[in-house]
Amino acid sequence: MTPTESEAKNPAPQPASWTLATLEDLNHADIDLPIAGLKTTYDNAYQRAYSEASSEDATKDEEAVQAQRRVYLMIGAAMSMHLRADNTKQPFGAMAVFADGRRSAIPEDFRGSPLDALSEAAVRVKHPMVRARLNDVCWLLDRKRSHHARAAIATYIDLIDLLESGEFTTLLGQEVTGALCPDGQEFMSRALALSRGIGWDSDEAVRAKKRLADLQAAAMAAQKHVAILWFYGMDLRFGVSDAARIGKILEDLASKTAEPLQRLDLYRRAARAYHSADEAQAHHRCKIAASDCLVTQAEFAEKSPMLASHFLSQALVELHGVPKVRDRTTALRHKLIDAQAGISDEMSSFSHPMDLTRIIEQVKKNIENLDLKGLLFFFALMERSPDPEKLVEDAKKSIEQHPLSSLISSSHHDSDGKVVFRTDGAGTGGDGVTPEMLVQIARAEGLRRQIHVSSQVEVVRQHIAAQHYLSKDIFIALLQHSPFVPTDCLRTYSIGFSHFFSGDFTSAVYILTPMLENSLRHVLRQNGHDVSKFDISTQTQQDRTISSLFEQMRPELDSVFGTPITTDIDNVFLSQPGPCIRHAVAHGLLEDGGAHSADAIYACWLIFHLCCIPIYQHQEGIDLPL
Repeated sequence: MTPTESEAKNPAPQPASWTLATLEDLNHADIDLPIAGLKTTYDNAYQRAYSEASSEDATKDEEAVQAQRRVYLMIGAAMSMHLRADNTKQPFGAMAVFADGRRSAIPEDFRGSPLDALSEAAVRVKHPMVRARLNDVCWLLDRKRSHHARAAIATYIDLIDLLESGEFTTLLGQEVTGALCPDGQEFMSRALALSRGIGWDSDEAVRAKKRLADLQAAAMAAQKHVAILWFYGMDLRFGVSDAARIGKILEDLASKTAEPLQRLDLYRRAARAYHSADEAQAHHRCKIAASDCLVTQAEFAEKSPMLASHFLSQALVELHGVPKVRDRTTALRHKLIDAQAGISDEMSSFSHPMDLTRIIEQVKKNIENLDLKGLLFFFALMERSPDPEKLVEDAKKSIEQHPLSSLISSSHHDSDGKVVFRTDGAGTGGDGVTPEMLVQIARAEGLRRQIHVSSQVEVVRQHIAAQHYLSKDIFIALLQHSPFVPTDCLRTYSIGFSHFFSGDFTSAVYILTPMLENSLRHVLRQNGHDVSKFDISTQTQQDRTISSLFEQMRPELDSVFGTPITTDIDNVFLSQPGPCIRHAVAHGLLEDGGAHSADAIYACWLIFHLCCIPIYQHQEGIDLPL
């Protein structure tokens, strides 16, 4: 093949429209004009304003008009990026990623010559929201441009001041003022990350550290529990001040806090601070206090054996590594065994019945007056797993009504043409579940999942994403109460669900699917079952995989979760013929676009459903950060 033929078959990718602006183009554009009057920290408002401005006179051929359009496209794309302040290495991500591989802007798009235009725009723009974003991105791409980092730090602090004065507002389903909000927290986090990058001795870094101290004092004065954890945790993460001092402050506050879960958070954060300060005695003291908080919470949840055992298990975890607590741990183990005695049927006792024939308009009517917590629980419990006996009965009826399809042998192929499942055409005879029945069940279940995702899951998910800013802190606050979520996987679950609700299904399915296996083992352990296997030949002991759990411990799974849920998990993640989500994810077989299928979206929803079932009846005691 000649070079010309190769180029014709594989043309070079065209640069994105938002990377075409030049330094000369900036002379034809007023960067602040499209956003004049905007006084919000909601970055999508700026993206929309620039997008609308770039659409005006888009068909005109005048060079000045086209130059202005290229500048507005560039600035709008930069403002469209999603700020993830807790990720210091990749603080900005694409707002949207599509099944065909297309996406919105990311910082890497502006490397090379576009960075010069972006850098000059950062110098010229006056609006603080745009100035902060452009300077931040420019320094992120070129660490030699330290003047951009200094400008970004100063502007982030200015934005916090504007929030505090009420001149600017943020958007969380409704307009909110004040610096003790998620946007204020993210701006402070980025200011500190940039300060650490250029050195703590710079004037801007000194100002950032002083502003952090002011926010800590304001959070204390207002008794905003979430804000206190934000800003003192930020102090620890970036090493701004003495860790032992922070531990003492949080421990003193915890001792005066009445609410057990808030007290638990404070003791845990204090223990972390003391550990950083290498003060072992204080660290152990806070770990014991945290364990006591969990025991108290277990007593409050005594009507729910699953929830009580969860808290007692975590109480034991808190004591790990603490010396001279053998009597305490022995007593807790006895309490745990007693709590586990009543756990077997609890997972299947929760229900949220919903008429599957309701159309999308009815779903919208049901959710229009719900707050964020109500929406999340409605989303989690709006469907229940089908009765497996009913699935088999319906499959038999279908085969009886259409016998020809079951009399002829059939094979099922994957996208590469390989046979992944085969039926021999056994007809309708026999009392067991035949391969032909499994095929009918898979078809019916695929249709049910498609209807559920199209008419309910996506309707409610898009409504939540449009009305509320879902940070990982919201999911941490929700899922920390769930016995289904191991504490050491809480952040991973929260990141997975934040991707899911934002529409990044690829990230969500690859994060959440492996977590399901771990949670199944976690719940079985809580119920007193051994989930390991011993290899005699190698004399080693390993945890069972999800396949091994369903093959060797299916009765135990059924007794804990109920057969409808375990069958649903099996049909979605494991069994052929079916989507086999776990196999596809584990072995890299999920094709581009596969994560956007109804089966993959349902799989993520099912995991969220499992997380929320045990805490559904206790939602009144759960506070989400707003």
